[in-house]
Amino acid sequence: MNASTAGTSSRWRTTGQLLTGLAAVSALLAAVTAVSDVTAADHATLVVQTWRMYGLFLCGGMFALLALRPRVHGAVWALVIANKAALTVTAAAYSAHGGIAEAAKTVGWDGTLTVALVAAFVMCRANSESGSELAR
Repeated sequence: MNASTAGTSSRWRTTGQLLTGLAAVSALLAAVTAVSDVTAADHATLVVQTWRMYGLFLCGGMFALLALRPRVHGAVWALVIANKAALTVTAAAYSAHGGIAEAAKTVGWDGTLTVALVAAFVMCRANSESGSELAR
């Protein structure tokens, strides 16, 4: 790989890492705000709100891992992208049905996040020709 290609690859990787870092910060902020949803939840929704909060913390942590070492965690990329895509498709189906609370908002947030994660994955994997780069 020549110096020009290496520089471009590095910029793409950095941009992908920044996108993934933004996803991590967003998920962690959402998790922190979900604490109030848990404390305000009644008995009918307490488990669901707690599960949601823990899921946001988990996603934030996984996004942070990907931002820090994007070429090491290939399976994590697949899991988070599949999860966000599944949430988007499911919410879109709920939106088509109509009258389902939070469905349209979920399509917007998780759909955008799915696109951002796919873009970040592609950018972070761009021009990884040598196996030694996988550890970076």
